[in-house]
Order: sequence, then C-alpha cells, then structure tokens
Amino acid sequence: MDVSVEFRWNPKVQNGLNKIPGDILYTIAKQTLDLSVPMIPMSKIVGHSGTLRRSSISGGVRGSRNDYYIGSYTNYAKHVWNMEGVNWTTPGTNNKWFARTLKKHSATIINNAVNQSWRKDMQ
Repeated sequence: MDVSVEFRWNPKVQNGLNKIPGDILYTIAKQTLDLSVPMIPMSKIVGHSGTLRRSSISGGVRGSRNDYYIGSYTNYAKHVWNMEGVNWTTPGTNNKWFARTLKKHSATIINNAVNQSWRKDMQ
C-alpha cells in the first residue's frame, strides 16, 4: 500500500513564522532599553547632566531584521560602563545598566517578547 502526503504552507502562517525571530529580538532590545533608563548614571557636571541617559534613549533600538542593538552613545559611555566600586551620585544608577537589567528581568522580558511577537505575527 502506497501512502503519500503533501504539505502546503498557509502563507499567513509561513510569513508570521519568518517574522517572529526578528520581532522577538527587537522587543527584547526595546524592553531592556526601557527598563534600563532609570539605572543609567547621570553626571552632576554642569552641561553634561543626563547626557549618557539621553543618548541611550534617543539612540533607541538600532539595526535591522534579526540584528538589533542598543547602546549609550557618548565618548565616555564605555568608561562609565566599566566603573566598579563607585558611589553613584544619582540613586538607583550603576554600571553595566543593560546587562544588569537583562539579568534581573530576563524571564519577564523574554516571555513578553515571545507573547507580543506571537500575537502580532500569528493572528
């Protein structure tokens, strides 16, 4: 007895499945950025107060499909990122703000990203 099967993609499902990985990555980056803002240090130097934080917000999520990134776009961000043992002048701020946020909230961020992307792309 011969048996044959033919599988045909539903175009909407196939399209959604192709979009989901990039949408998940974008949402993870966006939520990490949004949750990190209060942790980004604020300088007390006149004329520079909030520059690091503002550059992160205004930079937003950059990149394109399946290759997204966030950052703090000042010439001194790397230096502040690597500072250890600092008595930060703005309460709640710290170094490695994006990494700390992702470590603390990774389960929630990833679950939100998967659920939002699924609802957006598969319905």
